[in-house]
Amino acid sequence: MIRIISNLGMNLESRKSKQRKSQKGFVAQTRPTTVWFRYGLPLLMLAVAGFVQQTLFLPFGIHTPLGFMAMPFVISAIFFGFRPAMLVTVLGCLLLAYFLGVSWGHIDYPELIRLVIYLSGGTLVSLLGGQKIRSQTKLAQLAAATEKRKDEFLAMLGHELRNPLSGISAATGLLMNASIDQHRKTECLQIIKRQTAHMTVLINDLLDVSRVTRGQVEIEKVSVDLVRVMQSAVEQVSTLIENQQHRLILNLPVAPVWVLGDKTRLVQVVSNLLVNAARYTPTSGILTLTLSTTQGQAQLSVQDSGIGITPEMIPVVFEVFTQAHRSTDGKKGGLGLGLALVKSMVEAHGGQVSVFSVGLSHGSTFSVTLPLAQPQPQPLAQPQSFSQPAAKNNSLDILLVEDNRDAAQTVAMMLEFKGHRVVIAYNGKEALEQAERQRFDGAILDIGLPDTDGYTLARRFREIPLQSGTRLVAVTGYGSR
Repeated sequence: MIRIISNLGMNLESRKSKQRKSQKGFVAQTRPTTVWFRYGLPLLMLAVAGFVQQTLFLPFGIHTPLGFMAMPFVISAIFFGFRPAMLVTVLGCLLLAYFLGVSWGHIDYPELIRLVIYLSGGTLVSLLGGQKIRSQTKLAQLAAATEKRKDEFLAMLGHELRNPLSGISAATGLLMNASIDQHRKTECLQIIKRQTAHMTVLINDLLDVSRVTRGQVEIEKVSVDLVRVMQSAVEQVSTLIENQQHRLILNLPVAPVWVLGDKTRLVQVVSNLLVNAARYTPTSGILTLTLSTTQGQAQLSVQDSGIGITPEMIPVVFEVFTQAHRSTDGKKGGLGLGLALVKSMVEAHGGQVSVFSVGLSHGSTFSVTLPLAQPQPQPLAQPQSFSQPAAKNNSLDILLVEDNRDAAQTVAMMLEFKGHRVVIAYNGKEALEQAERQRFDGAILDIGLPDTDGYTLARRFREIPLQSGTRLVAVTGYGSR
């Protein structure tokens, strides 16, 4: 599936590139034809209107209807824009004056009124038509740009997922070899662990974007110290900064800086900005993380000495499916979702985010402002009693409901390794049959099942007297849940 996504994205981009190259060769040929069509057809309609007037209306002494003569410039304004419609308006006004028998040395007042109405009406309609054409062109260009960003995003997604999957597949193949030694086994397991962690980050970003676009991001607003938030973010990305040999400068106040927000999401904001700065800064660069307060606002900024951002990318750098091509080697990685998540999270906290860069090779500065809040007394944490890890004398009977057989067997092996007893059901029907036969201490229910959903299954599970005290745990891979 990943290979299909990757090939699809790359094939789309390749086909679009070929189309653009082929279109450049025909620009000189298509442009004159287009001009002749845009101006020739309106003039032809005006000529037809004049012919009808000359042959049908004048012989019978019928005055020239303004509505009939106005049809050419109305149609031209709707389909061809301002200039063709205005040309037809001017020529139509001269033709109308000819039919009215206007003498420019002496013109009657009614005839002048008709000409003024025709000319002003044609000008107004031409302006409206031109505005309509410009709006349609702008929308078409915007749609084309969005489609291009989506194609590039799919290609990047396939690339980013295919790389760790290749490592995992190779390591798994080696582990299945009976002759592999313990040292190689350890290396393979470390590879699988690293690549799985990398894929987890990518998938979590995708799920976060899905929640953001659906407006389902939940912010738990409590009094949070931004100094601690920034220290936690630095701890998360310290390995990346050290690997890139960057020097991180911290300008943090000694006193706490309180804001009202979700600590987890705020740590995500700062860490995403730091990761972005570290990735797009050459080795041994300088990163500066600053926090200050002014006029009831907390201001944090992440400045880097990296390769900067081009002026045309600054207005769209926070948009979904947009990734500035700031890397010349194409090896920086990532899906370009981090900044989109930053913008959404900051705005959900009532703040604003902005970026400044002089241009390429001049670094960039991302700034976040959040409203200050008064510190709130936190309730004392109540001691919680946790059960001891499962052992042979404290094992649990668990029902695992999962339609993915590989996932179900893997989770079951992990639980059994901890000393629990596991029964697997691959759909809702099997789960209910097992629930009628045996009492379980806990049940892990997949939300998306082939014959029902986890919510309905949980309700029916509770109706079984044997399972009245069973603890239910919901599991899902859907980002909208």
